[in-house]
Amino acid sequence: MSDGELIFVYGTLRSGGTRDAEAFYPGARFLGPGRVRGALHHLGDYPGIRLDETAGWVVGNLVHVTPEALAGFDEWEGIDASTPTGGPYRRVQAHVTRPDGSLAIAWVYEAAAARVEGHPVIASGDWLAAH
Repeated sequence: MSDGELIFVYGTLRSGGTRDAEAFYPGARFLGPGRVRGALHHLGDYPGIRLDETAGWVVGNLVHVTPEALAGFDEWEGIDASTPTGGPYRRVQAHVTRPDGSLAIAWVYEAAAARVEGHPVIASGDWLAAH
């Protein structure tokens, strides 16, 4: 695979979402479905995830991104060099389970705890199915 990184998208950036990653970001290529442990919160027009190995599953897509596309995702999520772990989201690595049971390590944009506080959890862990 060419230079780049893996990210896990779980909301509007998913294939078929309102901001489909491949359509909005040159250098983003969907690799297939995956899931991570966490809680998916309904924040209105989009979701926010809180990673938690003891929680349920959140479904999404693994995406291969070029460095340029990753910078675009960071900008979209409000992440910059001065606040890599601050702001409404932070980019962290997580284990993503693929349908065949294999694991991949990918970046996930995790919402700050204060951002999801008081917002309902999407029990299915699937943003697209919840709409």
